[in-house]
Amino acid sequence: MTEHESPNMYHQCQAAVDRIVSRYGWRLLNREEFIRRVVTCVALGEVSDAWSAAIHVYCHCLYAACSGSEGELRQEIGFVELQRYLYEISLREARDLPVDVLLEVVNDTLCRIWQRLGSYRKPGSFLAIAGYELRNAIRPFWSRPPVLPLDEVPEQSDIRLEEDLEQTAINSELRRQVKDCFDLVLQEHPRARQQLEAVWLKYIVGLDDTTISNRLGKSIANVQVLRSRGLNHLRSQRSWQQLAQDFEL
Repeated sequence: MTEHESPNMYHQCQAAVDRIVSRYGWRLLNREEFIRRVVTCVALGEVSDAWSAAIHVYCHCLYAACSGSEGELRQEIGFVELQRYLYEISLREARDLPVDVLLEVVNDTLCRIWQRLGSYRKPGSFLAIAGYELRNAIRPFWSRPPVLPLDEVPEQSDIRLEEDLEQTAINSELRRQVKDCFDLVLQEHPRARQQLEAVWLKYIVGLDDTTISNRLGKSIANVQVLRSRGLNHLRSQRSWQQLAQDFEL
């Protein structure tokens, strides 16, 4: 450890790496190198907590491997790991679909990722982007009502799989980047606060216009105008343009 690292930080990073490797079987980084990179990431303030840092570090590693810049063997390992990860998500997002359909959707997603790999500019968000691509691929199936026998209705413990630490860390990376874009716009346009709030409440928090109207004390028509102006401000930001390209926002 260096003078900037505390024993507690090291143990937190170690625990994060061990849990993630145990769960996903990721092997592009050996354990000690993985821990070292995570500790450095937290110590430098790139990411604030061990869980998010571990995901962030491995996203960079996975992106490099899948790009082919590290050779065919690591590229193959990278795409196998990415396939397993996407298949896990598909089981949670579309559990009512037959396995063969899920596999086809995952493989279609992998092809799309392969084709667009050079356009992704945020390696630290690679798994978030991959998950987004998968959800786009399965979106047409979401309109189909799930067919589940009464004795197979998912329990609350199954639903909480959506909220595990690893997935939260992956989602928080995208959320952090979006918030950075909002903060930049607010610095340049301090009077646009309500416009940005209207965008945030709709697309990040997921509220409907009636709820946003009540929260902001504006009519629904005014909320829609505010949101339109807020989006125009965001689209003028280079960082938002890149996010929009990566995530088709």
